[in-house]
Amino acid sequence: MIRVTLTDVQRTELRARTHRPGIAARTRDRLEMIRLADAGWAIPRIARHLGTHEQTVRKYVKAFLGNGFDALPDRPRPGRPPRVTAAHLDALEVLLDTAGRTWTTPRLVDWLEREHGVRVHPDHLSRLLHARRFGWKRTVTSVAHKRRDPDAYDAKVAELAALKKRPWPA
Repeated sequence: MIRVTLTDVQRTELRARTHRPGIAARTRDRLEMIRLADAGWAIPRIARHLGTHEQTVRKYVKAFLGNGFDALPDRPRPGRPPRVTAAHLDALEVLLDTAGRTWTTPRLVDWLEREHGVRVHPDHLSRLLHARRFGWKRTVTSVAHKRRDPDAYDAKVAELAALKKRPWPA
C-alpha cells in the first residue's frame, strides 16, 4: 500500500494549484488523487471515485512521491501548435475594449495579420472569439456607435430611414 503524508505547506500548495485558473482537467484529477491519498483513501477507492484505472492512480502517486508537484502536470500533446495563441487573443481583447470603432471579423483578421503576422479565416477567428465569450451584434441598424459625433449620428439615422422597408407604391 502506498502512503502519502503531506506537510501543511504541501497541502496549502496543493489547494492553491487545484484552484489555479486555466489548469488542465487531467492535472486537476492528479492533484485530487494526491489529496485523497493524503486523506487516507485506498488506491482502488480513489480510482473508483475519479473514474480511472487503479494503475493510473498508482503511477501518479508514485510520481508525486518521487518528484513532487512537478511530476503531475500534463505533458504537451502532439500536433501542430495553434496559429492564434492566447497572447494574440489577449491583444484582440485589448483592441476591442479600447478601440472606439466597429469591428467585423474580416477587419479583425486583417488587423491580426498586419500587427502580428498571423492569417486565419474569419470564421475560425469568430469561433475563437465566441469561445472567449465575446459578443457582438449587427451594426447595420444600430447607430449607438455614432452618438459621439452628432453630425455622423444624424447622417446615419437618415441613411437608415431611407433603407427601411416601405410598402410598394400603388
